[in-house]
Amino acid sequence: MTSQLKVVQGGKAPAKPGGVRKENARKRRQALAEVVMQLVKERGFHAISVNEVAERASLSVGGLYRHIDTKNDLLEMVCDEINLDLLRDMKAAAASVRGVRAKLEGAIRTYWLRHWNNAALILLAYREYQSFSDDAKARYRADELAISEYLSDLIRAGVLTEEFREVDDRLLAHEIIMLSHMRALKGYAFKGRTPEHCLQEMVDLIFSRLGGGRA
Repeated sequence: MTSQLKVVQGGKAPAKPGGVRKENARKRRQALAEVVMQLVKERGFHAISVNEVAERASLSVGGLYRHIDTKNDLLEMVCDEINLDLLRDMKAAAASVRGVRAKLEGAIRTYWLRHWNNAALILLAYREYQSFSDDAKARYRADELAISEYLSDLIRAGVLTEEFREVDDRLLAHEIIMLSHMRALKGYAFKGRTPEHCLQEMVDLIFSRLGGGRA
């Protein structure tokens, strides 16, 4: 089954007519977030300066401040990019296969790989969470809740069709989310192991809880 699963990692929907200016602004923010992500990976968030971000992004400092109010806004911008279209991509991965089990696995893989690839930034987000604005905190909670509800819906569908045993679907959905953050929180445990090995270990664990091992 695994080789047939489509893991979606980010295509963007085309801009609607009349929304060119908004789409261009979004692309500029996305490019800026990519610059910040690269600098954070190289040196860590606290070691970089607003001036350095502006220089790397080929902007004046004044031009950069048209996109942000404070340095912490850069961190929020990066976190927004990590979550951008993630639920949509999970749904696309699920829609590409048939059967509840395959759909759940496709959604899990898409979510897990996004977080594996951004582990350093996710760890930073955990550390700096209290510095986020109230709006950003509410936005991230809403994003995670929507994702957990989607995973929960897939699990319930499997229970109803008797593909899965009866479980606490909402709790298991949040466990899937937390397990997907493990590389960020416990990176030393993953040394010497490939992403596919670690992902399959998690998939096997989840489906053993649901009543089946590897397909």
